Amino acid sequence: PMHLIIEKARIADLYGTYFQQGHIVIQNGLIKSVASGAAPEVPEARILDAGGRLVTPGLINAHSHLYSTLARGMPLSDFNPSDFRSILEGLWWRLDKAHDKESIHTSAMLGSLAHLRRGVTTVFDHHASPNTVEGSLSFIRQGVEEVGLRAALSYEVTDRGTTEQRDAGIAENVRFAQEVAESGQFAAHMGLHASFTLEDASLEQAASAAEPLGLGFHMHLAEGKDDPVHALQNHAVRTTQRLDRFGILRPGSLLAHGVHLSVEETELLAEKGPTVVHNPRSNMNNAVGAPKVDRMLARGIPMAIGTDGLGCGIFTEVFCARLLAHHAESNPVVLGDEALLSLLRHNYTLAEELFGMPLGRIGPGNAADLVIWDYVPPTPLDTENLLTHLMFADISEGLHPFTVLAQGNLALWEGKVQRLDEQAALARGQQVAQDLWARI
Repeated sequence: PMHLIIEKARIADLYGTYFQQGHIVIQNGLIKSVASGAAPEVPEARILDAGGRLVTPGLINAHSHLYSTLARGMPLSDFNPSDFRSILEGLWWRLDKAHDKESIHTSAMLGSLAHLRRGVTTVFDHHASPNTVEGSLSFIRQGVEEVGLRAALSYEVTDRGTTEQRDAGIAENVRFAQEVAESGQFAAHMGLHASFTLEDASLEQAASAAEPLGLGFHMHLAEGKDDPVHALQNHAVRTTQRLDRFGILRPGSLLAHGVHLSVEETELLAEKGPTVVHNPRSNMNNAVGAPKVDRMLARGIPMAIGTDGLGCGIFTEVFCARLLAHHAESNPVVLGDEALLSLLRHNYTLAEELFGMPLGRIGPGNAADLVIWDYVPPTPLDTENLLTHLMFADISEGLHPFTVLAQGNLALWEGKVQRLDEQAALARGQQVAQDLWARI
């Protein structure tokens, strides 16, 4: 039907909208109206009864690696890393080389399903598969489309392999950007791995290819110490200064991590305006350190939140951002609610700019990317304590969607995936993962 109505809902967004009991009218993938009380009579409309549950906009993951989905439980007999570099070499760079068309597609489909089941409706993905480069972003697109999410995709260009693989990576980003130029469901970045695996000539080439398409960059920045050490030893500047030589630091670029930054680099980021994406659980897992999130926010650096492929629970990720900051700074009040809200809101800002439509607010004209959470609060809920409810529900009983609308379409309804056979998809994952593991 053209019209959908969510009724008997507790409605909230992260910008101050709040209705204790209200309804939302949706038409052609957009929110038409939202108000208190009972829903109007609309002929032919499909009614979704929220039963007093909480409705919010769908969540956004600003840095993910869908290609890691099938790594869960993967046996690595000789894996005994001593530092971040050996984690990359012993795990992720072996996995990405083993990917083929089928495993890329299946990873994307199952990774999208996992995001859907945590209320994430938009994913910013960063992909690598050096032995299957051409078409890889379209294989991911297909997997994401089957679940019904939005995604901004990029292929990580690197000099870890051959010159041909590097050139193919740049070409793949360009090809995909042209494929999805008018999509509304898909968008593109020029993906780069990290400064320490890229030569000047490669950065130059990628920047030149991105320019006419107006593409921002999506890459890792100073995640481990390798990045600044490499830049200082080989280029006599720190990582951020090196990237600035190629025009990479600009609004619309996503720089994941930003753990090992000098004060001068922080100033440069503030001046140039790219987004730094914080991935706290990944940072803790890889033992790379804690970025100075409070300092970056205080300097006005745009900051977003991602999972780096380590899970899909955005509210738990935000809570872990707070825990990591408390621990690293020995300060129990650092990263208060306003700071955490700014990360979540900036995810929406990024998505709005990329997809060319308002996302993140429950108001007329906004995209109907909405989650009816299976959550009836046990204590009073209002605009002031909404974030606290969401974070503690996620880490206590687990916050899971009852129904999800993505682009105004039912992707999950009353706990059941709508667009594909979930059991068959999981069975497919078993088989494809086994084949993938055998190639590593």
